[in-house]
Amino acid sequence: MPICTLHLLSLTKTTNIQSFLRQLQQSAKIILASRPRHIVIHPTILDNNPLATKNWDLLLLLESKPNTQDPIPNNLREAITSEYKITTGIPSKLIQSYPSRNETLQKKSTSIPLTGSLNKFLEGGSKSTSQNLEISPSLLSFMEDLSKTHSGPVTMLNLLHFHQPNGKARYYQYGQAFIPVAGKRGGDAKLVGNVVAPQMQDGAPGSEGWNEISLVHYPSIRHFCDMLAGDDYQAINEKYRLSALRDTFLLCTTEINFDDMSSSKL
Repeated sequence: MPICTLHLLSLTKTTNIQSFLRQLQQSAKIILASRPRHIVIHPTILDNNPLATKNWDLLLLLESKPNTQDPIPNNLREAITSEYKITTGIPSKLIQSYPSRNETLQKKSTSIPLTGSLNKFLEGGSKSTSQNLEISPSLLSFMEDLSKTHSGPVTMLNLLHFHQPNGKARYYQYGQAFIPVAGKRGGDAKLVGNVVAPQMQDGAPGSEGWNEISLVHYPSIRHFCDMLAGDDYQAINEKYRLSALRDTFLLCTTEINFDDMSSSKL
């Protein structure tokens, strides 16, 4: 199973993201590069600082090379002011098929209709908190703001920490139920990986830390909110997801298309 590193980066104000990524491509295999947009769920136990306190400019998923301690070269390190890094193992078949699967999902995004759940929710005027993955005023405000400049796909980064001993099994049940519920809105879990536990000073695995990461595609932020507003989604959220997780971090991002890196939107 290939080992990958997930990086959240804050960059200096003078750093050009286009130039940064092109230089990085010369020495590292970039599986995904994405622009962080909005924290949907803040962690309550693990690493709230820095995860929810830094202004992140870039999300990277890099495939590690054998015997390489740091996939980011020293000359680019000078442009980084803050970093959060996770090491994860992702099945090779997911990595190898990612470019073609991602391209297919991107192309299909414009043809996926909303189910009407979001409109029904908005008409009802009921608003809750996004901490339990429900519609909240802050999420609705972000949805409206992002839709003005970006109507296309979003990629959600999930960091997951399970209750022991049965949290992972419960989350697997959630994942199976999630497939048809999210699928009708175009949602698709593109990449899933097990976190490689950090080592303590005595060499034993750390007891605290994230257990799993996932990167999930939605045709737009409205499709994501349409799912959260649906009774079908909230049924599986309450039945499986909430009881499975001890902590979680959910970040909305928009992927960077390397063919369009000259865009001023970067």
